[in-house]
Formats: sequence, structure tokens, C-alpha cells
Amino acid sequence: MMTQTQSLLISLAIIVASFTFLAPQIVYPTQPVLLLNQTVFLTQDNYETHYNLALNKGDQLNIQLSGNGNLVNLKIAQPSSSSNPLVDQEEQTIFSFAWTAPQTGPYVFTVSADNGATATITVTKT
Repeated sequence: MMTQTQSLLISLAIIVASFTFLAPQIVYPTQPVLLLNQTVFLTQDNYETHYNLALNKGDQLNIQLSGNGNLVNLKIAQPSSSSNPLVDQEEQTIFSFAWTAPQTGPYVFTVSADNGATATITVTKT
């Protein structure tokens, strides 16, 4: 039979072990992985640019796109079905949203502006 002192020591050992393993994660949390951070100058002659990313099914992304006061567009598609985009956001000055890759493979992120813009896109994986 276990005494109250033994029970207290076991509880204390569990608390110390938990703290030892969890403290580094609390103090130094995992940082998101930066996949893309680009600023592009879009003009009427060069009104869109493409960024290719290889993603895995279930990758959770945070996507931010700023037109720095100008209207910009964002499309995300797989190269094999670029005419059928998975994301099609049009004419906003700023986008900020979470998105999950539906399957493993290459993806094309297209940033465009009808009237020219300086656009900054940032994509992080959480």
C-alpha cells in the first residue's frame, strides 16, 4: 500500500517532469515557417506575377497580401488546373486569411493588379 508521502513524491515528480518538457515550448514556441515574402511592382505591361510552392496535403497557411493602398488580386491554383483556381480573391487592398492545402503537389500563387500596384505577399506555414 502506498503512503501519503509516497503519493505526494510521485505527484511532485510528475509535475517536475511535465514542467521540464513543457517549459521550453512555452518560453520558445514554435515559429511559423516563412514560405514566401516578396514585394512586386505591377504595371500595366507587367500586371501579374506567379510564385510556385510545393505543399503537402493539410499544410495550414497564413496568407497576407497588401496592395499598399491599390487594388490587387490573388489566385491559388494547381498548375494542371490553372483555369479552375482554388482561391480567387479579387480587387481588395489587403488580404489576410488562413488556407489549407487540399492535396500534396505544386501550387501557383498569382498576384495581379488591373491598374498597377506595389504588392507584398507573405505566406507562412503553421
